Amino acid sequence: MKIRHIWACLATICLLLVLMPPNHMAAASEWTTFKEAQQLEQQGKYKEAALKYAQVAPIFVSKKEYGNAAQMYRRVGDCYVQLKQYDDAVLNWDQEASYAAKANQTQISLAATRKADQLRSSAKLYVETVSTSGTPYNGTKLVPRNGALIGAYAELDSAVNDPKTGKSFTEQFPLMTGKKHAAYLLYFNYGNNPSILSKHLERAKASGTAIQLGIQPMNGLGEVKDDAYLRELAKALGDSDVPIFLRFANEMNGDWVPWTGNPQLYIEKFRLVANVFREEAKNNVVMVWAPGEMPKYNMTDYYPGDAYVDWVGVSLYSIFNPAYDPLKLGEDRSSHLDKFDQIYKLYASRKPVFISEGAVSYMYPEQKQDKTGWAVYKTKEFYGSLPMVYPNVKGVFWFDSNKDSSQRMKYYMLSANPKLLDAYRTSIASPFYLGSIGEESPIAYKLINNQAIAADAYKLSAYVKTWAPILSKITYTINGQLAGSATAPPWTSSVNLTPYKGQTVKVIVQAYDTTGKRVTTQSVPITVK
Repeated sequence: MKIRHIWACLATICLLLVLMPPNHMAAASEWTTFKEAQQLEQQGKYKEAALKYAQVAPIFVSKKEYGNAAQMYRRVGDCYVQLKQYDDAVLNWDQEASYAAKANQTQISLAATRKADQLRSSAKLYVETVSTSGTPYNGTKLVPRNGALIGAYAELDSAVNDPKTGKSFTEQFPLMTGKKHAAYLLYFNYGNNPSILSKHLERAKASGTAIQLGIQPMNGLGEVKDDAYLRELAKALGDSDVPIFLRFANEMNGDWVPWTGNPQLYIEKFRLVANVFREEAKNNVVMVWAPGEMPKYNMTDYYPGDAYVDWVGVSLYSIFNPAYDPLKLGEDRSSHLDKFDQIYKLYASRKPVFISEGAVSYMYPEQKQDKTGWAVYKTKEFYGSLPMVYPNVKGVFWFDSNKDSSQRMKYYMLSANPKLLDAYRTSIASPFYLGSIGEESPIAYKLINNQAIAADAYKLSAYVKTWAPILSKITYTINGQLAGSATAPPWTSSVNLTPYKGQTVKVIVQAYDTTGKRVTTQSVPITVK
């Protein structure tokens, strides 16, 4: 009886196995593999765990269980982080983002993309060329055909400006930084008497510099009217014959200014000011629309229209912030340069675009930690790479102060940090940066990634992005031979491409961190004519 009962049970089990849907069996297998991967990960066997997660992910994709697939790719990426194989981590987080989007998990997808972007490595190669006529922007005034005007806000730096002793930033700032600057930023509260600007206008005219005038309606947009006051202000500035960038009510997209919150009213008032200045002032005044780099989502809501805007500016700052470090190692891996990307892509094709104010802080203010090394690197990278990545940028103003209108310490003042000052001096020495209205840069840059280039000797430079917050060296290798190297942004090296005439070659770009460890290898194909 017992034997017959056992055989009956076995027969039932076999029948159930035959009748069981194949996908149910597969599911049991894939979740078993998933649990094995979890155990391996908990044991610190990250390579083995990654392989098992990667084995399971395509199964979920084939079954269109995209949320589960996204989870698997996230875990693969996390394992590669533990192995410090960050390029592989990025590839898998990109997969996570893609499948999370297919599962309508929008926030997970965005977070995965942001995480991947912070560790993503890439290399763009450029060669220095002779300048050709740039974008004229339909005759817009004060625009250099090629190159970027340099300017600064320096009124609060006592090392270069002291009204009591007669020390003026128009004279002292160039001495401190080693180069004449084309313009200086001043703030002016709407409603103040225009006569308080007289001394500044006289000094600007005497020194051959322009003024960027930040007009701030501190009592709100309601005080801005087409009245005798506004027309008197327009006439006074026009009669000065000083080139003036009139920046009305900047950073309107941020909640820290009293003229925010009503885009339509803002547009109405900007247009009103533009019309009055065009009627009352001379050709020396251009209208500047200048939002803050953040927040991005509402920036375009405040745009007054091409007919009313001459120049587009942006406030662009970087303060050390480890909050979003995907590696959770207390580093800030963000790019100061990349913050310019949105405003440039939106407007540079039709308007001269510039950094109307900005800087990199040399302190982490929340923790009172000195971040001079980080600030020096980001400053050199920014000024060195800007002409290559964003060739139509037309100006850059450094905010030379350790506080702003909120009185919160920000630590941008060059005179307070010799190393940052030296980085700035070195950066603006490039002939791309112009010290006077009317100048033009003698150099420009050409992107050569996947491009054809004549066989010749070149100054080769690169914009290299990687997970390491600071790089110390870049090398260029062609056909196994070291072709050049550099130890500071923009990683310029003399490279002779003549021996490769008629070939399509791959330039191998290798980047090293401050310890000398190689952090990424990028391959850039070019065709040598």
